[in-house]
Amino acid sequence: MAEVGILDETPARRLAALEAQRIVQRIATESGWWRQLADQAIAKIENRLIERILISRLRAGLRAATSEELAEATISKMRGAYTSGQMETLPSFLPRPKYAISNAHGSYLDPASRPEYPARVLYVPGGGFIFPISARQKTMMTRLAEQTDCEVVPGTHRLAPEHPFPAAAKDIAAQFIELTKSGDESPLFLGGDTAGASVVLGALQILIEEQVSPLPKGIILFSPWADLSLSGWSYITKSVTAESPFRMETAAFCARLYLGSHSANDPLASPIFADQDTWPPLLIHTSENDLHFDDAMALAENGLKRNVKVQVNYWDSPRHHLERLSSKDAARSFSEVRSFIEAQLDP
Repeated sequence: MAEVGILDETPARRLAALEAQRIVQRIATESGWWRQLADQAIAKIENRLIERILISRLRAGLRAATSEELAEATISKMRGAYTSGQMETLPSFLPRPKYAISNAHGSYLDPASRPEYPARVLYVPGGGFIFPISARQKTMMTRLAEQTDCEVVPGTHRLAPEHPFPAAAKDIAAQFIELTKSGDESPLFLGGDTAGASVVLGALQILIEEQVSPLPKGIILFSPWADLSLSGWSYITKSVTAESPFRMETAAFCARLYLGSHSANDPLASPIFADQDTWPPLLIHTSENDLHFDDAMALAENGLKRNVKVQVNYWDSPRHHLERLSSKDAARSFSEVRSFIEAQLDP
């Protein structure tokens, strides 16, 4: 048998192998060439601005860490501004939500006029494990609900560093179990983006370990952060080439606040190290410039080895988590999610 050299394991060859097996497909941005050039130029400026903002906040956080009282005041102020939308890092061009959060689970429709839905999605938005759900994230979840015709329930969990790993994953697992016992028998999916994806997949492993039945019908992930050890090539290449608004330093800072002294290789924290036996089908959306791109590839490779149904769609977009934008790419992403949900309901 021929030896496998290091060049045979390059990201490009791994990606080509997955594309050949139709596990992964590339989706071209739906806009003219001039629009793409303009979008790329704007994205580069946006990425550099976001990078500077994140680094400045990281420095502020490190300065505040010298005093417990100052650290608590600083993170409380940041969370308040983040929740209101005044301090959100990523710009988001979305319309205002049509519905207000009204019931105990945070669902987006008035229970008095709540129609029947084909499915529900318990969705965990990212916040680096340390920030609560923001106003714009709620708007994005509303669009997800409208375009998939499903009820989207915001997943809420305790925040690091006050409540470190695995508190967040345990909270989402408990919320999932509560929803299964709510009397609503419509199928339930799990979804999440960025750091929320790690929490979602950690919760899934807890549900499997506790032999909860039924498990989620499927898992929907946008730009998933699934490796807190930052071992993928994309963490290096996207940081060095400045193709992503995020850098390894900021990712490492958030991971440390969440993990404390716990190992980043724990599958509950970094699901790329998990045994995916008995996992439900996975739909993963990302972009080729995403800092977490290799995480998506690793999840697909591991799922393939375990006969898990996995589909990865990646865009040639310069945007991180493109679903937050009111764009053709975002609409296509939600359309793919709708098709995925329908396929699980009527295989």
